[in-house]
Amino acid sequence: MPQPLLQALGHRLPHSLREILSAELTQRTPAQLLARVERRWHTRWSHAIHERDEDNRRRWAPQEIVEHLVRRGSCRNPDCEDGYLIHDDPSRDDTPCGYCQQPEHRFVPGTASVTSTSDHARRTAAQIRQALRENRTDRKKRPGLRGAGSSPPVA
Repeated sequence: MPQPLLQALGHRLPHSLREILSAELTQRTPAQLLARVERRWHTRWSHAIHERDEDNRRRWAPQEIVEHLVRRGSCRNPDCEDGYLIHDDPSRDDTPCGYCQQPEHRFVPGTASVTSTSDHARRTAAQIRQALRENRTDRKKRPGLRGAGSSPPVA
């Protein structure tokens, strides 16, 4: 387990981990499980240990993170590992799974449900357009407009 997670657990592994590992070792080698833990830790869960909710409580308990790191994904294909098929030939490990077609662990911010509305998208796009208009460099070239760094008109 990653060191920050072990520290959050008080250097004690949860009892549920032994059961999960026993089940997973019937389907995967220890090296494949280690690769799963490392991949998931670095792609999704390393920042989750510090995530806080609106009431400043931990969003994820360390035990939950351990279980997510080790437990099999939700795809029904037994050869699927986080959206990609496991092969004996390492050069073929980037074959996407035909069932789920996308990786299991994508980073989704806690604000996604608030920011994924079309109103929010329109407001953000309008803000970006406004900032682009305000920062245009062609304002210096148009007559009657003073760009940044231009001298005042001589009277």
